[in-house]
Amino acid sequence: MLTQFPLRRLPFLGLLCLLLSVSARAAEPAPDAAAAKAADQLAGVHRIVFLGDSITQGGDYVTDFECWLLAHHLHTEVLNLGLASETATTLTPAENAGHLKQFGFGRPYVDERLARALAASKPDLLFACYGMNDGSSLPADDTGTQRFAAAITHLRDTALQAGVKRVILCTPPVHDEKGNAKQKFHDENLTRYTAWLLSKRADGWEVVDLHTPMRQALDAQRAKNPAFEFAKDGTHPGREGHWLMAREILTETFGANLAGVSSADDLFPAQGTAVRKLVHERMVLLFNAWMTSIGHQRPGVAGGPKAKPGLPLPEAKAKAAEIGKQIDQVLAGGKP
Repeated sequence: MLTQFPLRRLPFLGLLCLLLSVSARAAEPAPDAAAAKAADQLAGVHRIVFLGDSITQGGDYVTDFECWLLAHHLHTEVLNLGLASETATTLTPAENAGHLKQFGFGRPYVDERLARALAASKPDLLFACYGMNDGSSLPADDTGTQRFAAAITHLRDTALQAGVKRVILCTPPVHDEKGNAKQKFHDENLTRYTAWLLSKRADGWEVVDLHTPMRQALDAQRAKNPAFEFAKDGTHPGREGHWLMAREILTETFGANLAGVSSADDLFPAQGTAVRKLVHERMVLLFNAWMTSIGHQRPGVAGGPKAKPGLPLPEAKAKAAEIGKQIDQVLAGGKP
């Protein structure tokens, strides 16, 4: 305490330094509780893998998630292994016929590649976000929900049996029918899937709810501005929607306080846009390499039919390490 010192005996400069020191200590921010919680939860976690459909493959929310880790000096490896068009449920030929007719291929399903992906990537922590494509393909009733539930249960069981230490499931984002009554069933399915997933918390499952806060935010924004949208096509959110997804994952998983933070760029004191760009570049590089190594049945994506392959994994990892050095340089105040 300052009162322990006989202040009248201190030289003026010494007294001034003491007062400044006490003031500086009083102004120091408290340690980030969320970062400490994350560091504790990530102890022994060497690799985090995200599985999902095209929203995950697009990867903006995965990039934002990794940026938060970096901003808090948490350097756990993050891999994006999402796959466009993929379902959690194995669809029947009849259910896949519309997609086959429109795009020339049926929807792939995660079980076709799940064992290979887990064996190759060996995640310690797995996030899985499915439902959007199941919601457009499965029956719009409880039988569809039951099939989705069985598929997600199988995914979770398979991951745990493969040695994944922790599996976190995400409810699906919102589908915005934008007034098209024929598409209303889609989000109704997603709402049922969300309710089922949230009910599994009672059984000890870890579930992050993306659907409910996204629906609340969409409705609130549209009440102010009828033209507001998270997704131009009703399905694939833009950056704002992806940030909402990342925010919910970080908040529910680590207790992150992201009030007033509008994007991952804002997580860094300077050069946030440059850092995020490099993180995303590294994610895409590793995505193409890992998906090529694992293989899948979706055309047009590295590792699938008629798709340009990614780099061999050793070469991709070397390039990723170089990008990592660039990220460190920018974080240290250097130029991107």
